[in-house]
Amino acid sequence: MAIPVKWFPTLIKRTKSKQALTEVEWRPGLRPVDIFTAEGFGEADAEVVMVIINDEQAEMDTELRASDRLEFLVSIQGG
Repeated sequence: MAIPVKWFPTLIKRTKSKQALTEVEWRPGLRPVDIFTAEGFGEADAEVVMVIINDEQAEMDTELRASDRLEFLVSIQGG
């Protein structure tokens, strides 16, 4: 089973896939950080990115289930 992954528009150009929507084959122990780093991002990048699993904010190290939907959003802060 594959997990659908949606990338925030400003992240797309920095991903290896260059796609707004990708799919990753689920495996036990898979976490958002695994997908994020596989697309070429580093730890510093993760500090400004929010993880959304099934429409709820989550952490980069949350273990994914086979039925999950994942999004990576840029965390925007105003002043």
